[in-house]
Amino acid sequence: MTKTNVRIGIFEIDDAELHGEQQGDRTLSIPCKSDPDLCMQLDAWDDETSIPAVLDGEYSVLYRQHYDQKSDAWIMRLA
Repeated sequence: MTKTNVRIGIFEIDDAELHGEQQGDRTLSIPCKSDPDLCMQLDAWDDETSIPAVLDGEYSVLYRQHYDQKSDAWIMRLA
């Protein structure tokens, strides 16, 4: 787990957590307490919607994987 800064559109989260080492296994956890408005946006999108993002200054594409109730965070997979 690595803390990372992520920007999705106008939303900037500085306490997201990057998990996994391999390209196909990498996920990003976005805590809803960081930006409730972003979490509501993510809830409205489907799993197939690609989300352009900037992670620690590098461009990436995210896909919504699932909402984790236990940690109150959206889990995103990296393309």
